[in-house]
Amino acid sequence: YTALTGHAPFEASQRLELYRRIRGARYPLPPQLSPPARALIALMLDPDPAARPSSAGVLGHPFITQVRGGGT
Repeated sequence: YTALTGHAPFEASQRLELYRRIRGARYPLPPQLSPPARALIALMLDPDPAARPSSAGVLGHPFITQVRGGGT
């Protein structure tokens, strides 16, 4: 997220609100991000750790394969 946007995904002035945003997976997705980038971010920041992709899953995601030259 930070590499693509330049900001941390979860920001708040109060700790309790920060925790709420993390638990609720509430973070802004800038409109200039491609749909594959947005999808990968959503997967990686899923509040359920069991639902997050493995490192192999991340490397095989369309956003990464496109960046690595494996897609269009």
